[in-house]
Amino acid sequence: MNCRILVKALLYLLMGLLSASLAAAEIRDGQLWLEVLLASGNKIEFASPNSTEPVISVSEKNAPISRVFTGRLSIELFNTDKLAFWGFLNRSEPWTSQPEGYLAEKFTWQDSSLVIQKENLVFEETTFPGLDSARRYAQETGIPENQIRSLPLINSTVRVTTDEGAEQYFETPLLIHSDRPVYIGGIQLGFAGDFILKSVGGKMVVNHFIPLEQYVSGVVQNEIGNDAPMEALKAQAIAARSHAVDLLLYNRHQNDGYDLCSGTHCQVYKGEYLLNDAVREAVQATSGEILTIKGKIAPSLYHSACGGKTESSVNVWGGDPLPHLLGVTCIPEAQSYDLSQESQARLWIETEVSTSGLTSWEKGALSWEKSIPRQTLAKNLGLAYLSRIIINKRGFSGRITDMSFIGEVPIRLTSEYKIREAFGQAKSSFFYIRGPYAVNDDGSVEIVPGGTVSIKGKGSGHGVGMCQVGARRMAAQGVSYREILSHYYPGTSISSDWMRHAQ
Repeated sequence: MNCRILVKALLYLLMGLLSASLAAAEIRDGQLWLEVLLASGNKIEFASPNSTEPVISVSEKNAPISRVFTGRLSIELFNTDKLAFWGFLNRSEPWTSQPEGYLAEKFTWQDSSLVIQKENLVFEETTFPGLDSARRYAQETGIPENQIRSLPLINSTVRVTTDEGAEQYFETPLLIHSDRPVYIGGIQLGFAGDFILKSVGGKMVVNHFIPLEQYVSGVVQNEIGNDAPMEALKAQAIAARSHAVDLLLYNRHQNDGYDLCSGTHCQVYKGEYLLNDAVREAVQATSGEILTIKGKIAPSLYHSACGGKTESSVNVWGGDPLPHLLGVTCIPEAQSYDLSQESQARLWIETEVSTSGLTSWEKGALSWEKSIPRQTLAKNLGLAYLSRIIINKRGFSGRITDMSFIGEVPIRLTSEYKIREAFGQAKSSFFYIRGPYAVNDDGSVEIVPGGTVSIKGKGSGHGVGMCQVGARRMAAQGVSYREILSHYYPGTSISSDWMRHAQ
């Protein structure tokens, strides 16, 4: 028998061990509660950030077993070789009280409301102890790999060890509560309150279980800064809340055991780090408000600084045009420039704009320079050498969205993020390369790089949606948060009646 291990009858045995649900979010008393990932791994520590020892309660979600601990805890998976199982999703059905498979929940948008929809997932009889063996089987049989799912288990044993070496064993999932902030998984940020620990894909995940408004309060200051003017904080709160709901509808982390991650892939969530009274006031003043357009959630992307104009979502990520994300002028002086043209983009980048009243990070995001050795640029692209650079297309904001690099083989990048990455994490792709250039008949721009490639640019981030530097500037000028949002997301409305109980 090859390395593929088939465990057919085992699936039925596993049904007794499968989690009743990978469900995370809940709607309680009109509030949406979320599980936000904080840490993952085979061993996770809960530790105090100071000399005060926290009181941590640990209980099993599916059994009346609970213990209270004081001080540092180390939690690790036990019998890890028996924890990971993978299978092929056969079909999903409406949930019943006597399902053939197991409960999963997903987010949908129905009748201008967010709905948590229950469904029953039914798997093929064949299961696998590892993801690689499941993928090999899919390749051999022609089953689409996107049908592969991790089978979440309960009764996965974890060992909790105290500082004194005392051990206690629990069955996942666990409900954990700390009465004061604790460091989790080595993250030097204090989190307090309720946590959920699960076993998913052969490892543990620890999630902060919090209401949506508390989540937004942990995002705003880490995205726009806690010193932003009040109306900018309010605009950021609504953008962050709207973006969170939009991300939930993608169900990207549906099979990962949590609703949202805490990094830039979702939004930067750091709990109460940098939280102040101004942020609390902004979140409270806009509580429950999100952006909608034509009865649907409005994707509310945002970024640090556009550099003059915001970018169309189509130019950055493709897909269908979104009427509220086509790009707008942010700095009035940029209105007369066609930034999609090389000469106009260069001229605007060289144009000085007022930085009066801006913080150091705002100034740094507005205008910047960077140099990278040509050989390093080639290496970043996977090339042995680099002879020519071709700018194929700039977007509405002037960001380069299509770029070719000619070496021993041609490399073409059509992602503004990958272009930034190639140039050593440039702040944005709205830049020009210093030195001579030629415009070809097709409108592309060709550059022969020197030993050092020097670039000069404006803006920071992808450029789509609300410009945070622009929002701060508008708020400082007395513009309301509603006007700020209307400017960056034209055609949208603010809605606060968008939640319904699970179906």
